[in-house]
Amino acid sequence: MAVKPKTRELAKQETREALIRAGMAAFTEEGVDLPSLDAICARAGFTRGAFYVHFKDRDDFFSAVVDQALRDFINWVISTGDSGDSRGGLSGVIERFFAALTEGRKLTDPHKLLMQIAARGVQRGGQAGGPYKILIRSAVERLTQVARQGQEEGVIKRDLEPEQLGLLLVASAVGFVVLFGGGLDHNLEDLRALCARWLFRSAPNSNRP
Repeated sequence: MAVKPKTRELAKQETREALIRAGMAAFTEEGVDLPSLDAICARAGFTRGAFYVHFKDRDDFFSAVVDQALRDFINWVISTGDSGDSRGGLSGVIERFFAALTEGRKLTDPHKLLMQIAARGVQRGGQAGGPYKILIRSAVERLTQVARQGQEEGVIKRDLEPEQLGLLLVASAVGFVVLFGGGLDHNLEDLRALCARWLFRSAPNSNRP
């Protein structure tokens, strides 16, 4: 069977994604300011001409990298999982987030980049803050939905306002990433237990009524 040729739009999208992924890798290895556009283009296998088809300048490109890095992290942490995932709901969110913090202490690549962005990258001028604000609002909305569902199922305490809970959890998550990225050392198991006592009517997976 003949392979269907790529459409022009699909090829453009793949080029854009390749440049963003190359930028994420370069920023992770060298920091958010050091890699040159030429080095990023070479890593992706494209020319500067291809770069400027998709991005106006370095700030526009950095904005796209921020968007993708935060989207990857938020989608992973806030994902409620498939029906077969026993870590679904807010309990799963908390477990995945603390797992990310634990890995972040070892500065694995994805979380190293996230910490760089959270600590100072999104504070740059230009358009970099736009995607960040959109993604944070999306994270708050998604956590609000998860919290409301947990209350309907009788898992999360009903005296917690879902919208305020969503905002507080997102603010805490961003703050923890920055603090631990800056070298704060604290017992994560204590923090995990505190979250469970605060949020849940009984400990997740507990047989207590």
